[in-house]
Amino acid sequence: MSLFRVLYEILSQNGWEFDFDNKNGIIKLEIRGINTSFHAFLLVDEEQESLLCNTHIDQKIPYSKRLEVCDFMSRVNYELVNGNFEMDMDNGEIRYRTFLDLADAEPSHDQVLNIVWNGVLGFDTYYPGLMKLVYGDLSAEEAAAYCTEDI
Repeated sequence: MSLFRVLYEILSQNGWEFDFDNKNGIIKLEIRGINTSFHAFLLVDEEQESLLCNTHIDQKIPYSKRLEVCDFMSRVNYELVNGNFEMDMDNGEIRYRTFLDLADAEPSHDQVLNIVWNGVLGFDTYYPGLMKLVYGDLSAEEAAAYCTEDI
């Protein structure tokens, strides 16, 4: 069975609503986190036997804040175990990327759910600090620390 079909069946069995593009191997999910809503794009690469999940937000980072956001992302990425932040410097799009290498293996139910939820939870954890950096008065260092403070 194709990797795309396995993914499709796992998500369907769990009652997730999603759009899909079978030709290009993409599944799109809309997910509500604690702090904001996300678009998760699952990209299946049958040839590479891999699954990539890019989790996006609707907001674009204003040009004047992009270098500060890069500083923030470097600080955060250094501490992350599963996934990383990336930004398109041309348009300000920011995403959280998770990846699953499936060489000669079929993904388990838990692996599929984890790749999606790791992206959402990772992004959702750092979203408040990111917004305080972009629209408030926190520095990149302060914004990163704000996200990991015990409240």
